[in-house]
Amino acid sequence: MGQAEPVSVIIVNYNAGSLLARCVRAVLASSVPTKIIVSDNGSSDESLPYLKTLLEPGAPVTILENGANLGFAAGHNRALPHTTGEFLAFLNPDCLVAPDALERLVEAMRAHPEAGMAGGLVRNADGSVEAAGRRATPTPWRSAMRVLRLERLFPRFRRFRGIDLPPEELPDDPEEVEGISGAFMFVRRRALEDVGPLDEGYFLHCEDLDWFYRFRQQGWKILFVPGAEARHHQGASSAGHPYRILWHKHRGMARFYGKFFRRRYPLFLFWLVLAAIWSRFLLLAAGSAAFRRGKGPAEALLAIPPTDFPRRALVTGAGSAVARELLPRLAEAGLAVVAVSRTPRPAGLDERVCWKRADLFSGRLEIGMDAKPLLLFHLAPLPLLPAIIEPLATCGLERVIAFGTTSRFTKADSANPAERELAAAMERAEEALARTCERLGIGWTLFRPTLIYGGGGEDAVAFLARHIRRFGFFPLVGRGAGLRQPVHAQDLAAACVAALNRPDTVNRAFNLGGGETLRYREMVERIFRSLGRRPRILSIPLPLFRVALAGLKLVPRYRHLTGAMLERMNRDLSFDTSEAAEAFGYAPRGFLVPAAAASADRPVPGSVSEPGHTLSSR
Repeated sequence: MGQAEPVSVIIVNYNAGSLLARCVRAVLASSVPTKIIVSDNGSSDESLPYLKTLLEPGAPVTILENGANLGFAAGHNRALPHTTGEFLAFLNPDCLVAPDALERLVEAMRAHPEAGMAGGLVRNADGSVEAAGRRATPTPWRSAMRVLRLERLFPRFRRFRGIDLPPEELPDDPEEVEGISGAFMFVRRRALEDVGPLDEGYFLHCEDLDWFYRFRQQGWKILFVPGAEARHHQGASSAGHPYRILWHKHRGMARFYGKFFRRRYPLFLFWLVLAAIWSRFLLLAAGSAAFRRGKGPAEALLAIPPTDFPRRALVTGAGSAVARELLPRLAEAGLAVVAVSRTPRPAGLDERVCWKRADLFSGRLEIGMDAKPLLLFHLAPLPLLPAIIEPLATCGLERVIAFGTTSRFTKADSANPAERELAAAMERAEEALARTCERLGIGWTLFRPTLIYGGGGEDAVAFLARHIRRFGFFPLVGRGAGLRQPVHAQDLAAACVAALNRPDTVNRAFNLGGGETLRYREMVERIFRSLGRRPRILSIPLPLFRVALAGLKLVPRYRHLTGAMLERMNRDLSFDTSEAAEAFGYAPRGFLVPAAAASADRPVPGSVSEPGHTLSSR
């Protein structure tokens, strides 16, 4: 590289919990030398003491204790005198950079001397692309398009685009943009000295937009570098303060417009923009208050105390259909069960289950120290898992059973960019799971279920049933000849328990389908009959269905439908489950067959035999 000095990385911390230490550790693992300055804005949690206990003597980390919450901009500016080198990075404490991210940014900036700032590909905690990673300047027109949601109604018309650039249009090489993610900004020192530091008139939010605008005013370009990746666990420093955050967001936006657009537009338009900003604040604040009254606050930290039980079980994504079936089974097995979900405790749940309301997307997971073995059943989105394994490893974690999805395979070649990105995110998460567990000596098992049903109303089969009850018919694309293996949530919960103590399931992944392989049309007919109705199916050519889809997507309940989903009605989405049957006796029921019938040693009526597919119907 020929780099004489390290990259200076500024991290402003305010109650970021254990994420601060993980952020620092990720920077120290960079492929280029780094010098870290942690500017702490009067944190009251254990984030700073915890970081200090982990730092090795001589680590290139300087800690500034500001004694009070100075705000995002002022916290960064206080650290500037302690920086050295040609390049500086401004990093949120809830942002974890990839080992080569800083190196790629250095290379891009040296290849583009006209660039004063650059940002990387920032992903959300679940692996999806953060919308604000590539954005345009929020002019009054673009902001109006966003508020009115015209950008969603007319996604192909650039005139109606809002602020965030479409994630499906990610470039392969560095490109010039008007704005990047404020969570991860990489700056050339010469440009910083030309433009000046962050505006401390902003306390939190919009100071990055101000900076982007000033950089471009001074003739410096801003680059988006897709190869420099980071994972952003949003909201670590703002958890529990929704009204304050809303206030500062809207106050910052009002300051931004007053500073840069007041003289560019007629006065009446400027006052109209201000009225829209504060009206939006009042509406969102009222909505947030109603939500919190109805749901109750989630815990900022998940603290699980020691237990007298011989083993502990932690179930994430406890509000899911499979978890509802799994929790009582684990309690019956004599485990101390802790369920983690963003939703309230459901009525009728086994009293032996400890229910914790927490949001894994915040990345704040802390477990009470205990010598008892800890088993993790991860039913939350798989991309969230690798980041929480390491903190759990210090608390006795010895086994992980996690759920992915066969969508990793079925959507990999989808015509829909968002579905392809989902498949890629699942593949990355699976690789990270295996790699992390291998490094820490933790056994893992991955289940990839097919079409789950029996979920109490939110699964795909229930969606089809609601449509049939409402309209009395079902529209089918083409012949609906694609193969399906619907699997009941109870059978997946049973698979978790069955695989727990089987050594031949450790460090392996299994595809889990149901006990029958049916064509899509046959599956729909079975749903009709289960509702006591005669099947009424309307076959529609795909081109005509595509036209109708545009109108359907305006209805909230059908907004999730895509053309790729409709095309899959005629694609085979079945998988061989023989490995699971051999490893832990996996024997799921047939589709819409009661548990009692599924356990009987007799074939399921109506099962379909197809060459090359496992049809265990017991």
